[in-house]
Amino acid sequence: MSQSQKLDSLAIKADSLIESGAIQRKVEKKKKSLGLKTKATYDADDSLIMDRVNNKLYLYHNAVVNYDGIILKAEYIELNFDKNTVYAVGVPDSTGKIIGSPVFKDGGDEYEAGIIEYNFDTKKGLISDVTKNEGDIYIWMKKGKKLPSNITYVETGHFTTCSAKHPHYRIKFKKGKIIPDDKIVTGPIYIEVEDVPLPFVMPFGFIPNTSNRANGILMPSYGYTENRGYNLTNGGYYWGLGDHADLQLRGDIFTRGSWAVKALTRYNFRYRGSGSVNLNFAFNKYGETDTKNYNEDKTFQFKWSHRQDAKANPYSSFSANVNFGSKNYNKLNPKSSEDYLTNTMMSSISYSARFGSGYNFTASFNHSQNSKSGDIDMTLPQISFSTPRYYPFKRKKAVGSQRWYEKISMSYKMDARNNLKTNDSVFMQTQWKDFDNGVKHVIPISSTVSAGSFNWTNSVNLTERWYLQSVNKYYESDTTMVGGVPVPPHTVTDRNYGFQAVHEFNYNSSVTTRIYGMYMAKNGPLALRHVITPTLSFNYHPDFGDEPYNYWQEYTNDDGDIIRYSNYDGMMYGYPNDGKSGSVGLFFDNNFELKIRSRRDTVNGGTKKIKLIDNVRFGTSYNLAAEEFALAPFQLTARTQLYKGLSVRYAGYWDFYALDTSGVRINTFVWNAPDKQSLRKNSSVFNLSFNYSLNSNTFKKKEDKDKKDYKSKKGTKEELEELNEHKEDYVDFNNAWRASVSYTLAYKENYNLTKNTMAYDFVQTVNFRGSINITSKWKIGGSTGWDFKTNQITYTSVDIYRDLHCWELMFNWIPMGFNRSYNLTLRIKSPLLQDLKLNRKRNWRDY
Repeated sequence: MSQSQKLDSLAIKADSLIESGAIQRKVEKKKKSLGLKTKATYDADDSLIMDRVNNKLYLYHNAVVNYDGIILKAEYIELNFDKNTVYAVGVPDSTGKIIGSPVFKDGGDEYEAGIIEYNFDTKKGLISDVTKNEGDIYIWMKKGKKLPSNITYVETGHFTTCSAKHPHYRIKFKKGKIIPDDKIVTGPIYIEVEDVPLPFVMPFGFIPNTSNRANGILMPSYGYTENRGYNLTNGGYYWGLGDHADLQLRGDIFTRGSWAVKALTRYNFRYRGSGSVNLNFAFNKYGETDTKNYNEDKTFQFKWSHRQDAKANPYSSFSANVNFGSKNYNKLNPKSSEDYLTNTMMSSISYSARFGSGYNFTASFNHSQNSKSGDIDMTLPQISFSTPRYYPFKRKKAVGSQRWYEKISMSYKMDARNNLKTNDSVFMQTQWKDFDNGVKHVIPISSTVSAGSFNWTNSVNLTERWYLQSVNKYYESDTTMVGGVPVPPHTVTDRNYGFQAVHEFNYNSSVTTRIYGMYMAKNGPLALRHVITPTLSFNYHPDFGDEPYNYWQEYTNDDGDIIRYSNYDGMMYGYPNDGKSGSVGLFFDNNFELKIRSRRDTVNGGTKKIKLIDNVRFGTSYNLAAEEFALAPFQLTARTQLYKGLSVRYAGYWDFYALDTSGVRINTFVWNAPDKQSLRKNSSVFNLSFNYSLNSNTFKKKEDKDKKDYKSKKGTKEELEELNEHKEDYVDFNNAWRASVSYTLAYKENYNLTKNTMAYDFVQTVNFRGSINITSKWKIGGSTGWDFKTNQITYTSVDIYRDLHCWELMFNWIPMGFNRSYNLTLRIKSPLLQDLKLNRKRNWRDY
């Protein structure tokens, strides 16, 4: 008997029962206990028919049954109170389409089926033509049996991550077992794409099916490179280490001998902090053995990032961002083009604390490594401590105006550093004497007195440096043998180890004011304002190369030249200056602003300010205590922002003293020299940079942009943080197009004393980056640039993306340069099955 025939016969039977008065008929909610252990609530939009003879209830059109937490919805439902069973099915409409298919919900377990038969006592059920959602997976079952434990046994089915009614792909199986919030286990499986089976069969299927973390295998990616052969990369195992940490252990293996091991652990402790530790080691082999192209290289990389929770401690913070490794690691094993293009690896670990009424303490570790040369610059540690500024002569209960001596303030600051400069090839052989270290104490004492529009500032700086070594230099005039090699006469530097205290102090005084100039246009609301800030200063320090300090020594070379040097040359915090100084300086700072009418601004009188030049500074100084070269070079610096993203900087230096015919600076003013110049240009630097970006939302009204930004960014804080952390894995379709351009011009002039002429150098580059959505599914992007100095194209890449609903197609092409390569990937979108992919690539190592 067909489904429709069965329903018709039931309806006929129900009608005869109605005529005999044996049943009730109402379209409203009812509660019945009958043979059920608990009351059942049921409802239907059309009719509810009770067969008291057979103790059955028939519900028609949008029927709902709620029993002991179990909810069943369908177009037609039949309840048997003797057997405590329920039967639910959809019915065909006038066109033959099934409507109102049963939907069964038991706690968190929910699925849709063609037919459902369920026993309320045994909590067992038979289901047919079922579509069930388990996390990201959609499971279809031809027949299924549900047990009281909510485990479902399946006969003939498939699963997929495609949400389409008819999936674009599916993984089919004959028998399977679904354990909710745990796993899905099946017999042999094979894949169908657009109903075409692929010639690939797996002996069984095992898919994790839990919202919690679970240990499991990380599937590798398959590939081939000509220099290293066939490979499996990024395969490994995942461990969940409790509630706060996990571990990924991955590896790469190549048929020509290369291999790599990579370990990543992540941790997150609420109200304390979160971070990750990444340790990688790789052994790289290139080319054929016994050929000139053959090469072996061992590289490693260590990364650690840590971020303290803002709620952990309001008075202290700790952060870490460590990136340390072999200079060739990012060249031979890059994860992205950014890794490959980065020439410097930098690390920083810092701790800071604030206590009392303004006392600050910081400690940090800093590391910088050049990936080309392998040079390492490491500071371990760097410590600083500072006190708040206080006024020792300030009265506790002031009466009348503040007196001049009450404005005297002082503070204290201490810095300590331990620095190492070496190369990664000899890093493991480092000894303590290779470190450069020191401690610096500074006590600034200052006071500012105002007299009308003038401010007079006086300050005394007391500085003391602590070192653990000093240097002594002399000239070796005889040829010596070092390692059997003759060494010609040269300067010898000896290091003397032991505690050294170096004292220094100086006095500074300056007077400054501001001069305002205004030009008003006769016809129109145009005003030009010019602000001049002149500063007259005086600086003094004694001769620290003479008694009683003797921080400077001297020796004589073979030519009879007397060479003076400091015993602390090259030390961490420098050394006091040689000779007495009493320098008078005069400098002028200039600022130019334009005020014009603005119809948009009604708050500031309908005008707005435009900065023409942010600052122009020029001036010089004269050393009253110097016996020669008393006048310092004249300097001119300027900076401004012509437009948003367009900035200009300039710095120029002109010498007042001339050069002799051999290019040596002499104590004669240039206007008294034979060529009679006004000033002699020594050096100059001109920098121009321009950065501009725009997208399809740039020219829209602000209100529309704000609405779109809200729609694109809404979500929980955790979702937004997750999206930001893995933003490179997502493709942005919110903007129809994006474009950005950056331009850099740097022009330098320096006087070459050897050639007695000016030397010129310039750097000029332009870079473009952009993307466009051809359709709602197609996106093309890329980046390129041009180096005007070398007349070559800079790093260039092309990216193509195609959204295929549940699949995605990605193509990356770097057409030229050392990193030229291409990578074509077709994969499933869902992270759960992203290892199901087709990949074709040509690695940059193949070239």
